[in-house]
Amino acid sequence: MATTSPYLRRLCLSLAIGCAAVGAFAADKDAVRGTPHPAMSFSLAEYGYRPVNSAMALRLGYANATIHFVDPSHVLLTYSTHKLLPRLRDQREGDDDHAVRALVLHLPDGKVVHETEWRMHDRTSYLWPLTKGRFLLRLRSDLYAIDPLGSRAAEHLGEQQLLQTGAELQGIEFSPQRDMLLVQTAPAPMIGDDPREKKESPVTGSFYQVVDAPGGGVRLRLRGNTESKDAFSLAFTSMGVLQTMREDRTHWAFDFHAFDGTSVELAGFTSTCKPSSYFLSDAEFFSLGCRGGEDRKLMAGFNLMAEANWVFTTDDAPLWLAVATAPGAGRFAVRNTLAAHPDTRETDQLAPDDIRQQEVRVYGMREGFEILRVQTSPAQKPGQNFALSPDGLRLAVLHGTQLEVYDLPPVSKEDRVMFGKEEEALKALRPAAEGPMGVKVTGGKRD
Repeated sequence: MATTSPYLRRLCLSLAIGCAAVGAFAADKDAVRGTPHPAMSFSLAEYGYRPVNSAMALRLGYANATIHFVDPSHVLLTYSTHKLLPRLRDQREGDDDHAVRALVLHLPDGKVVHETEWRMHDRTSYLWPLTKGRFLLRLRSDLYAIDPLGSRAAEHLGEQQLLQTGAELQGIEFSPQRDMLLVQTAPAPMIGDDPREKKESPVTGSFYQVVDAPGGGVRLRLRGNTESKDAFSLAFTSMGVLQTMREDRTHWAFDFHAFDGTSVELAGFTSTCKPSSYFLSDAEFFSLGCRGGEDRKLMAGFNLMAEANWVFTTDDAPLWLAVATAPGAGRFAVRNTLAAHPDTRETDQLAPDDIRQQEVRVYGMREGFEILRVQTSPAQKPGQNFALSPDGLRLAVLHGTQLEVYDLPPVSKEDRVMFGKEEEALKALRPAAEGPMGVKVTGGKRD
């Protein structure tokens, strides 16, 4: 893969400035006008689902419900239920035990195919998609794989233990293809520690490859470790990591550092604040930046071929941003929280009256055109109250007591041509996804 010269990088920065107005016009032109109607909508109340609207749950960032596609015709719904739970002998101080029900629903009839229930000990995120219709489940700091449509799905959705850490989990992040995860841990508190004293403990980041296990199932293969003073956020794929560097007051450069030690210089970005980036596929990522001030209302798409594909301004700064991707279809969905007051910031302790609505927008990666815009409710800080199907042709959202599923247009011929070009360009980097990590990985402190 060719790299860009400093001159071409500066040229890309200038182009990014120039195409901002074009991107904004294109996004507005292609925005869905009027109120879109779901292709499928059915009530979840008959399954016992009740939306959580409490101010405390909103302020503390509870994970109350999730929706994911298992495949184009099945979704996995999970939600907190209200029931009495027996006390456990090994219950820990500070546990917030509650039951979470999981249902595999067939579309379009909503028939329950499989179901199970988990006992959770806290209110933070607990479920993430893996590859091939499988999911990662977190119970305390231990990780499990579930296979909702596999041969053992009738038995607790085919639950299989993957990782027992014995440490305090600080965070989990995934590559866009869901074939690699970064697990961040810190030493668990010791008996006798004063909970009021903040101890400085290093955070260990472990990179695991998600691979098929012999005879079925899935396992994790350790690729490498890194250490940090704090929990951190990182944009990465199974082949390497993205680095953002300041060139001057408003110009930023992107480099991709492959795990085999090679580097690729990418297109740059003009922003008055440091951009935050998210990989959408192995070859594409988007960044949020600022144009004057610190409101991140600038959104731009890039790829590993050193191209700046599109730039446009958004209506609202990101608040509790969440992203879902369909890498093979060239589409991604972004959920943003629209605040009632324009000066609301990410760190604010929000109350329900501070939230105007939560909105999900589906975009095409190639040109950044908006394909669909819908609402989800009630608001929750973690993502996963919306989902994009793996083929990129359906969007599911939780809206009150309803599950709404929207059909999206077919993937264009132009997009499929772009996928082929990107896949060809990635061939030189593919070996970096298999060998040991030969570069030192550092991440930015998590906000």
